[in-house]
Amino acid sequence: MNTLVIAIIFSIIAVGAIYYFATCMSKGTVMNMNQRVKELAAALGLPEPQSPASLLSSFYSPELGGKVEGRDFYFTNYTRSEKTSNTYTTEFIWKFEKAINGSISISKEGIKSTLKKQFGGNDIEIGHKEFDETFLVRGDDANLAKSILTEAISFDLLKKERGIYGTISIQQHEVRYEESGVLLTTEDLQRLLRLIELCKNIAIQIERL
Repeated sequence: MNTLVIAIIFSIIAVGAIYYFATCMSKGTVMNMNQRVKELAAALGLPEPQSPASLLSSFYSPELGGKVEGRDFYFTNYTRSEKTSNTYTTEFIWKFEKAINGSISISKEGIKSTLKKQFGGNDIEIGHKEFDETFLVRGDDANLAKSILTEAISFDLLKKERGIYGTISIQQHEVRYEESGVLLTTEDLQRLLRLIELCKNIAIQIERL
């Protein structure tokens, strides 16, 4: 058997092994995600999704949805297809009855946002030094942002700052949280439950305006 044939055989074996281990890891990921979503449903008193995620659906998980403490709540992990890869996203939404005029987004300060702030970026400061240094708030109504981000809400955001990996956005009838990745570990679940509680408190504050 010549060297070329041996090389081809080993290449086929290597590709097969890589595919096998990748498939096993993907199956483990899907199983973990489905388990966490079931646990999330139980924690919130919602029914489990009827169609759990699978490899064939590219990790797409149908929404959890329903009434939680008298308010409409929705949750999903979904896949956003891009040119060269897929991006997995975790998202949840609290609905509230009172519509607001305008929109607000809250995210943690990064290098780019810090530079924009230093050079005149269009952000809103609420007058709380630690909060303003930690979070980037954008919107078209500074007074609305300040009325929502009360001292209690600002303190709660700071308290949970390390667990905020994405963006909180507020518009019309909803508070939405979105971050990259999927819900895999019990730590992910506990962190997400704390953020769900935080965003519920934001919705309650809006209803008080």
